[in-house]
Amino acid sequence: MKNSLFISVVALIVSIATAIYVFLGCCPHKAATTSAALDKAELRTALENDPEIVVGALQRYEQLQREAQLQEASRLFKANIEELNNNANSPFVGPKDAKIVLVEFFDFSCGYCKRLAPAVEAVIKKNPDIKVVFKPITFVAQISKYAAQAALAANEQGKFLELYTVMLGSDARLTEEIINNMAEKAGLDMKKFKEDVASEKVSNTIEEVSDLANKLQVRGVPSLVLNGTQIQVIDEAGIQAEIDRLK
Repeated sequence: MKNSLFISVVALIVSIATAIYVFLGCCPHKAATTSAALDKAELRTALENDPEIVVGALQRYEQLQREAQLQEASRLFKANIEELNNNANSPFVGPKDAKIVLVEFFDFSCGYCKRLAPAVEAVIKKNPDIKVVFKPITFVAQISKYAAQAALAANEQGKFLELYTVMLGSDARLTEEIINNMAEKAGLDMKKFKEDVASEKVSNTIEEVSDLANKLQVRGVPSLVLNGTQIQVIDEAGIQAEIDRLK
């Protein structure tokens, strides 16, 4: 990433220098002037006369930064594809060995994740041949951790999606009591549920997800990864279009 940033900075400098050279080169009395010979006064004059030179260079710099970030993200996701798609502790629906795998990093306290949840559920219903993997992370609110623990505990009884749906579909502010009530209404064995919530396995899974998110530089939620590539859509039609492209 440092190399990419260095290249981007160099490209910015070259872009500005080239643009100024072209600008000054258009003037007859500067026809023989090279960029190396430009002094500060000439640079200042050029930029004052045509400030769009800098705007264009900065836009190019930002574009190069985005491209470098996407390339680095792609490399990280590909390098960690097995842990991303096939971690034994991560809840999932669909065929275990599906050719198409959609991974969702989300937080139960995230408003955008709540808005995305119906789209994910619709995609699951429309695509029984794909695997959807869930990675709950816990940085949005204090209750996020207990919500993730509860969902993973529900997964131990084969009811992850039921609790995922009801928690993300609720307009109520989540509390431990509300989450426990949701689990009970979902038909969970509450004794086992509470044991699993406090279990080392669930705690380790949350830590694994957090470590993976940091490793992959996942900075926000929801984040969707399709076959090892992060996709920039959070609506049903957009997700379905990306899936269809792989079928």
